[in-house]
Amino acid sequence: MAEDTVLEVRGLVKRFGAHTAVDGVDAEIRRGEAVFVIGPSGSGKSTFLRCLNLLERPDGGDIRFHGESVLARRADVNRYRARVGMVFQHFNLFPHLTVLRNITLAPMLIGRQSRAEAEAKAMALLGRIGLADRRDAYPPQLSGGQKQRIAIVRALAMAPDAILFDEPTSALDPEMVGEVLALMKELAGEGLTMVVVTHEIAFAREVADRILFMDHGRIAAEGAPETFFGAQTNPRVRDFLSKVL
Repeated sequence: MAEDTVLEVRGLVKRFGAHTAVDGVDAEIRRGEAVFVIGPSGSGKSTFLRCLNLLERPDGGDIRFHGESVLARRADVNRYRARVGMVFQHFNLFPHLTVLRNITLAPMLIGRQSRAEAEAKAMALLGRIGLADRRDAYPPQLSGGQKQRIAIVRALAMAPDAILFDEPTSALDPEMVGEVLALMKELAGEGLTMVVVTHEIAFAREVADRILFMDHGRIAAEGAPETFFGAQTNPRVRDFLSKVL
């Protein structure tokens, strides 16, 4: 494993009854990379991502974070999740808490920051995305694009080593997609380690450092965007791309 490897996945398997959703996946995520996972619906993309965050417990294989297995009996799962954030399709903000409280809750609960420190950082992040004036609003009062940008800020507030994005624009109205993608592009440009499951193929082509293509629970192809999209030899990938580009 290279020194700059943040996440290393070997032989990952996840089954749901007789269905194998993730079938022997090997992957490495290196520091500063924006890795985009694409593929047809039902190919195992989101299940793979949920396994990385241990929202789904794998049935086989291993996940190593900075060289240490997060599946070992002694592993501190809460500490791991504090360092590998996740942004969901449907935001997962607490509707009964203000925007500010949604962002500051986790850093304060795990003792990383005092209330004053957490609120100062939250306000700086809200200012960055132009939503400082919404600090006292509640999620039901926000647009979908605002909710998702705040969900991203909530993950950033933990100063994570990496953030996992599970189809972050799929629940948004088309006119709100751009503001979320703009923030993600900015973060990728700053070197945030990101794993992004998406159907936004043009965005993946523009922003990704590396593309993983999943099909039937396996990684069928991978590569840098210029070779993945420009010199693709895999007929399954070519067929998929012909339908989405």
